[in-house]
Amino acid sequence: MSWNKIAGHERTKKILQNSLLENRVSHAYCFTGTEGIGKDALAIQFAKTANCAAPIIHNSNIDSCDKCHSCKAFDNLSHPNLELIFSLPAGKSSDSKSDSVYDKMSPEQIELIRDEISRKAINPYLPINLPNASQIKIAAVREIKNKLSMSSYNGKRRFVIVLKSDEMNAEAANAFLKTLEEPHENITIIMITSKPEAMMQTIMSRCQQIIIKPLDDTEIIRKLIIDDKLDEVDARIAARFAQGSYLKALEFVSAENRQLRNEVVDILRCCLKKQNYREEFIRKIEDFVKPKDKNQINRSLQMLMFWLNDVNSMVYGAEHNHIVNLDDLDTLGKFAKAFGDKQICNAVFEIEDGINLLYRNVNINIALITLFLKLRQIFIA
Repeated sequence: MSWNKIAGHERTKKILQNSLLENRVSHAYCFTGTEGIGKDALAIQFAKTANCAAPIIHNSNIDSCDKCHSCKAFDNLSHPNLELIFSLPAGKSSDSKSDSVYDKMSPEQIELIRDEISRKAINPYLPINLPNASQIKIAAVREIKNKLSMSSYNGKRRFVIVLKSDEMNAEAANAFLKTLEEPHENITIIMITSKPEAMMQTIMSRCQQIIIKPLDDTEIIRKLIIDDKLDEVDARIAARFAQGSYLKALEFVSAENRQLRNEVVDILRCCLKKQNYREEFIRKIEDFVKPKDKNQINRSLQMLMFWLNDVNSMVYGAEHNHIVNLDDLDTLGKFAKAFGDKQICNAVFEIEDGINLLYRNVNINIALITLFLKLRQIFIA
């Protein structure tokens, strides 16, 4: 991985690269921002570049060579100058403060931890998720403090990256605060959190704050197409669900999305028939709801919103690069021609209200029938 493998965040990349070029790397940073936007990836690449044996410097940019022994070790998250702290499951009880936290783990737990680190090495956007692990405890902080007292590898800068640092319990946070108050030479600590309000303010005040913004849809689409080999339509659909998070976009990468869209658009077209539509319409609703849970129905209604937004875009002559459902241009065009003079925005608002109803104590069939009849009133009136 190099900087250009990380989607977006050009300003943050420039800040971090400048600190390396000007030899003014801070002893502590706090990266804040939405989950899944690349905070971990930025931190790892920062550490990797700082430790590269032959960094590439060009036009005031600095990047890792991706070829040296150090870079390859970082790609495996196994470099001796990299320490990751994250929530761990409870191990065997012990009164000894000298035991490694991993000494208390069962072989099965150790294997799970290795698997999660391997997944993160392949894709640094992925979180480390372990069963029954919700706190960073003082034992992990104590172990890192012991390691920091040792010399760094090859005289390069050591990095401690605290993933989901808001998960430190009070005891661990207080112990970590002491580490921040007494910075070590040639050591950088990076706290990463999507919940800065849950962090001790005394810890935050001792870190250089770097606020990382959500990704643009275009940045997510580009990464999904290039790195995940998605076709453009699936990438656009996933990006619309993502709310600026590449990780969230990955959760919505599914061929099922197009099927849900086709089904719900078919229901809309059925209920807009001028006459003799009711029996077929109600049957389609029943067939649609029967095999699905509320989350799938929610997603299908969001797909319908995207579809209608595309219709509206076509009505106003938008370029194709603003259309999500590129594979359905013919149907979109016909719908825009037939209903382009209607209040499509009002239809989108009605769907939003319908989505909000889903998670209340309502009959889903009746809620959907009511929603589509309201859409019929908007389009047929």
